[in-house]
Amino acid sequence: MIVSCEKEKLNSLVQTALRGVSSRVTMPILSGLLITAEGGRITINSTDLEMSVRAELEAEISESGSTVVSGRLLGDVIKSLTSGTIQIDTGEKFLTVKSAGGEYRIREMMPEDFPQIPSWEGSSVVKVPGGEFMVAVQQTARASSTDEKRPVLTGTLVEKNVADSVLKMVATDSYRLAWKEVGVGGNVADWEDCIIPTKTMNEVARLAGGGDADVEMKMQDNQVMFKLGDMVISSRLIEGQFPNYKQLIPKGEKTTVKVPKDEITAAVKRALIFGHNIRIGVYSDHLRVATETPEVGDSKEEIPAEVVGEEMEIGFNGTYLMDALPGVESDKVEMRLDDPLKPALVRTEDSEKYNYILMPVRLR
Repeated sequence: MIVSCEKEKLNSLVQTALRGVSSRVTMPILSGLLITAEGGRITINSTDLEMSVRAELEAEISESGSTVVSGRLLGDVIKSLTSGTIQIDTGEKFLTVKSAGGEYRIREMMPEDFPQIPSWEGSSVVKVPGGEFMVAVQQTARASSTDEKRPVLTGTLVEKNVADSVLKMVATDSYRLAWKEVGVGGNVADWEDCIIPTKTMNEVARLAGGGDADVEMKMQDNQVMFKLGDMVISSRLIEGQFPNYKQLIPKGEKTTVKVPKDEITAAVKRALIFGHNIRIGVYSDHLRVATETPEVGDSKEEIPAEVVGEEMEIGFNGTYLMDALPGVESDKVEMRLDDPLKPALVRTEDSEKYNYILMPVRLR
């Protein structure tokens, strides 16, 4: 294999592929990148057996071939080189990186030992603008669990609403639950509801960035696949029954609160200095945000608010409440409350597209 390519383009390709390499490698081959050069394109694959990344770009191919080398070493070498044309060739059990200033050899591994990675076949089922996909994942991923003992809760439910041509992303760790609706193009009716690892959703969102390019999505070979230009991310699905979140949605009939987003965010941030559990007092024309930790101190702050309904005091895990606020897409945060011992609903003002359900904590 002999390949020539500009340093910046090759470095971007390698760094993208490295997103699929796990920091906890169970087999040496999984620390590697599978590099294939043919037909005027160089393709790099990586996998941790749960998620795979496939990225490619046009390059000058003098000799076709494939190899596997340490992803970390290749990434560090190419990233450290100065701008200009880089040549990569293989032979005598080494991959050699050649630049204007020197040569760097990395021992090869056997391409035959690298796990099979599916290729994108046919067309997508649905498409989501990259910026909207990224925002939706950011709004929901915070509520996902990291406890591997409950695998279903480490995933994001992606389900269709054919009538409105939207996909709904839902995540929960059993203490809070977030969901976001995103408009999609394509044939929503053909989408198969599934649970996708939140780790995968985060990686796709990161790679999509805030751009307008579409994230194409489909099911293939019992995996979910995402296509972003010349990149394809494939992932296993999580098997199991996702909690029936619809029965958890509070009615919020007793009290509705609308409070400036910037003010409540700042108040909660300051309250967290004194403790994790925050007491929210709801009164006729304001909120009181307070916290108390006997061995540390206490805080109390009042914020003007629009309140309709009954006054009450309710406690929340302050960190979980803080996680809900960045996702609100209006100048005011709307909160709907039923009872100090029942879940509360935090959402964008007068909108049902973003919702965050928060379990209360008992106040002393």
